[in-house]
Order: sequence, then structure tokens, then C-alpha cells
Amino acid sequence: MKYKVSVIVAAYNVDQWIGNCITSISNQTYSNLEIIVIDDGSTDRTGAIIDEHAAIDSRIIAIHQANAGLVGVREKGISVSSGDYVTFVDGDDMIASDMYERLVNNAVKYDADISHCGMIFVWPSGIKEWHYGTNRIRIQDNYSGICDLLEGNIVEPSLCNKLYSRRIIANSCPDKSITNNEDLLRNYVLFSRASKSVFDDFCGYLYLQRRGSISKDSKRLVSAFRDIEKARRYIVDNSPENIYPYAMRLWLSTYINQINVSIDSKDEQMITLAKECRGVIKQNRNNIRYLVKRQQLAAYLILGMPFVYRVAYKLYSKGR
Repeated sequence: MKYKVSVIVAAYNVDQWIGNCITSISNQTYSNLEIIVIDDGSTDRTGAIIDEHAAIDSRIIAIHQANAGLVGVREKGISVSSGDYVTFVDGDDMIASDMYERLVNNAVKYDADISHCGMIFVWPSGIKEWHYGTNRIRIQDNYSGICDLLEGNIVEPSLCNKLYSRRIIANSCPDKSITNNEDLLRNYVLFSRASKSVFDDFCGYLYLQRRGSISKDSKRLVSAFRDIEKARRYIVDNSPENIYPYAMRLWLSTYINQINVSIDSKDEQMITLAKECRGVIKQNRNNIRYLVKRQQLAAYLILGMPFVYRVAYKLYSKGR
């Protein structure tokens, strides 16, 4: 266990889960860990529970701070970390006992800057959804790693199922004002810096879906959309020529997805936003070719026959 792993845990009002989260990290088969648990201004017992665990395990560094948000927590964690590798955990999630051992072994074996794995989505009902669990190894050079990230079929946008070499982690958040799609944006920077990545498709990270509830507040929905739009536009504007088609596909699909979200809305803000999205698609008609076939069809229907698209999408949604 030559290499130290710095685990940065973000914790805000998660007293129901933080104990199990920390325990799952402390009990890793890979023990050379620096566990940095940051209480981000919690108002429940989160801070006290963190201190209880820190008193038992000397590897745990407990930090208490005024609320700074997830981006601020991660920046703080990176700044105080000292490991050869850096990774992240959300305070209401858990990890499999051998996750870090496998990730470190793969990073060393394949001389990779990023070592990552699959995830299990755990729903409140107890249902678990595997992404993906084939146990296949995929070696990614710089180009294929970025493409896989932007396509989203193999690489999850999360930071939490990945181990990063210290040499690439500093100053990896280009816009700290973005709180939605921050994981994707930071990962784009990190995969762009990585000469090689390795994906081992075992499901090591358990992602609790309590945050999956959809807000009905149109102001928050619009604000979230603006972050997503901004993050993906950054990727387009900073992508080399060979990555541009993938970046444009991701960015343009943002507007189709938002139209789908707004399709039944009676809220004026959502209706206005849907119209704006249609305008962006129209302005980028020449870039529709970068979309996958299904989304190309959607884009042309949105522009040419919006009523037909609305009916077709509703029927499609009911059949899912």
C-alpha cells in the first residue's frame, strides 16, 4: 500500500447517512487512506457524528466550515489533501469494501491518471440499478476517455466513482459558479489532462437517489438549466477539433431535453424557456447533424412540426 489515497467527503445535513458513509470508507481493504470529511455548515448532528468517527480513526480529518456549497467543499478538500491519488464521496452514499484497492491497483498496473468503475443507483424503494457490472476492463487514451465521458454511455459524469492522480487534480474547476453539471465540467478538464484512463466495470459506488426528487419550483428549474447550459457551452468552446462533434452533440441535446421537460408545463417561465430552446436549435440547424439519429429527428420535428412532436413525445413517454 505504497500510495496514499485522499478521500474527500462532502457532508451537509446528512446525519441519517454520514455514519454508514464514513464506515464504508474506514473499512476499505485498501487502508492507506487520508479521509477528509468536511461538514459544510450542517444544522443537524452531521458535525457531531463526524467528530465521533474522527476520535476513533486517526486517518479521519474532520473539518467544520460555514456553508460553501459542494464546489467549495471539493476545492477545500483538494487544497488540504496530500495523497498520491484523490477521490470524492458524497456524505449520504457508500462504497464497496474493495473499491479503492481495485482502483489503485488498476491505476498502477496501467499507469493511468484516472481509474474508475461502475455505480449502483439505490432508490428509496430499495430497488437497485446497476451501471453496469460487466467486469470488463477498458483502457482509454486521452481521446477515447473524453469521448466516452461526453457520450455518457460508459463513463458516468460523477466524480465519486473515480480515482485521480494528484498531478491532474489542481485547479480543475474552471467555473466555480456552476453547481449543476459541475461534475461533468470538472471531469472534462480532468479527462483532457489525463494521458490514459482505465475503466473497470465493477459497481463499487452506491449512489443514494434521495436527491432525485424533482423540484416544482420553476425558478430553481430554470437556474439549474442555466448551469447545465453554461457548463456544456464551456466544453464546446474549449474542445479541440476532434472532440468538437461530441461536445456540440452534448450541448445541443441540452435544449431538446429542456423542451421535453417543459412539454406539459403551464408555467410561463418554462414555456418561455422552451421557446428560447427552440430558437437555439433553429440557430444551430447546421449542427443538428452532430446529434444521434433519434435526436436529429426530434430536432427537425421541433422546428418543423412542433405540435406533432408534442403529441409524439407524450405517446413515447407513456410507453416507457
